[in-house]
Amino acid sequence: MTGLRVLRPYHSAVVDEYRQRDRLLRSRHGHDVHVVCPPAWPEGGHLARPSPDPDVPVHIVPARGPKHPNLFWYSVPTLRNVLRSLRPDIVDLHEEPYSLAAAGVLLAMRLEAPSAKLCVYSAQNLPKRYPPPFSAIEKHTLSVARAVYPCSTEAGDRLQARGFRGPIHVLPLGVTLPPSMPRGGGPIRVGFVGRLQPYKGGLIAVRAFAAAAADSSATLEIVGAGPEETAMRDVVVEHGVDDRVAFVGALPQDQTLERMSTYDIVLVPSLTTRTWKEQFGRVAVQAMAHGAVVVASDSGSLREVVDGCGVLVREGDVSSFADTLRDLTRDVTRLGELREQAYRRAAQHFTWEAISDGVDAMYRGLVE
Repeated sequence: MTGLRVLRPYHSAVVDEYRQRDRLLRSRHGHDVHVVCPPAWPEGGHLARPSPDPDVPVHIVPARGPKHPNLFWYSVPTLRNVLRSLRPDIVDLHEEPYSLAAAGVLLAMRLEAPSAKLCVYSAQNLPKRYPPPFSAIEKHTLSVARAVYPCSTEAGDRLQARGFRGPIHVLPLGVTLPPSMPRGGGPIRVGFVGRLQPYKGGLIAVRAFAAAAADSSATLEIVGAGPEETAMRDVVVEHGVDDRVAFVGALPQDQTLERMSTYDIVLVPSLTTRTWKEQFGRVAVQAMAHGAVVVASDSGSLREVVDGCGVLVREGDVSSFADTLRDLTRDVTRLGELREQAYRRAAQHFTWEAISDGVDAMYRGLVE
């Protein structure tokens, strides 16, 4: 079978690294992949804009509505022009099946590419009931889709519960794997990377570090911004560890990964709420790829991601997070073993090459 013409609407494709899957689908598997994304999108606390890409065609389509993954939609007239020009075999909708973006893409497909096969991404891992029109959009999208590719087993279970009966391909989010590099000497470096929102557990991170700090010379660096920053700074000052905790703010993706490469331990203390629980944990995978040990909440998909190559702690348990930090900073042999295990797991399961192989198999199954 020759390569397929594929159109991938994907708002996060404004980030250069996330298009690595598309580059490999072209160079490694021979598919004529084109990406649709907005002119700009908030990513990592910054408004990211797609850079020129010599390896994959990127179609900039205006985004209407709020800059929220489920509430925006692509300009349907512009999208129709792209579909009419490309005439894709497959439309790979990397947006939630209940989103307004999905509704616009399906409308444009019906008008311009009715014979194209549809596959759909999802990360939603909670059994939610959506109000109109989102419930109707989801029902229609899942009835039209020939395959779905959730990023976790939990998300796949939700799609089945919502009535999808076709092939389900669990495909995690990918990362760029840097060369394995030995860590230098000096104090243990602990990192927290994420939005400073309550559900990401930043307060748990600083409280656990403060409790464990007296027993080591470790330092903590916090990458991110958000409304919880003031409370986190207050905790750091209250416990007298402000000389060992650095707040560096939100950074672009490349700078974040550069800093992550220096961490020995990364904290991912996510908290489940009524409306959200950890859907994948890209930060955890990025940390593993850089040879850092992940200490994470046993929340959402984190158990599936870490899978014995880090330490899972009960959600919200500051004492257990502190005890784990204390143990790891004392036992450098175990720390080194876990670092090696984490890197190997990332290399085996989460590289863009592995992800592109899974997507290629899904594409070929759609048309065979």
